[in-house]
Amino acid sequence: MKVHPYVIMGILCIALGIAALVHPNVSMPSKKSEIEIAGTKTIIETTAIIQIPKVFAALLLLAGGSFIFLSATKSK
Repeated sequence: MKVHPYVIMGILCIALGIAALVHPNVSMPSKKSEIEIAGTKTIIETTAIIQIPKVFAALLLLAGGSFIFLSATKSK
């Protein structure tokens, strides 16, 4: 059974959209620095929290559904 590439892209977009709705905050390491205090080295790592808007998640879901719909109509 051959799967159309649009179906794969649609499933991927839907999965990303659901993930963005369920967990809208993504934390990423942004800065890592090493300082020395009283003869001992200390590593300080800061993180940046990125919020994914719900509108973007909804657009991903819509795009995924569109990809699957277009692949179904194109294969006929």
